[in-house]
Amino acid sequence: MAQRDKPADEDHAGDTGESSPANSALQAYQIKWLIALQSESEITKILKTHLLRKLQSRQYPKTICPSEIPRALSNSDLAAMGLFDWRDLMPRVRDILFDMRSERQVEILQKGEVVPAAITIEDIRGPIRARLVLPT
Repeated sequence: MAQRDKPADEDHAGDTGESSPANSALQAYQIKWLIALQSESEITKILKTHLLRKLQSRQYPKTICPSEIPRALSNSDLAAMGLFDWRDLMPRVRDILFDMRSERQVEILQKGEVVPAAITIEDIRGPIRARLVLPT
């Protein structure tokens, strides 16, 4: 059987660089690897940066809701973190806030009252708010 001669560029016929199932699969694969390469500490650093910026934008005694941080992230930011919904970041944001509280950077409030230092994150049920500690 004779092999058919074909032009050299026939293998790439129709390849316009536009989105195709193959391109989408490649992008999904690349995102998966980017997610795997992004460490937990990098995600924490990003969230803490956003938290500090938001906290500093509010004058004492104004507070922020922790959900303001992940809700402000774009879908591509969430995808880069391997997430599909901002709610998936809420436990991490709360952890960061409690770490900042232990470093005396923020106060955690519930029902308008500062949560005592003896109350841990495991003890907290329900919504919280946060604010920077009043500078002395």
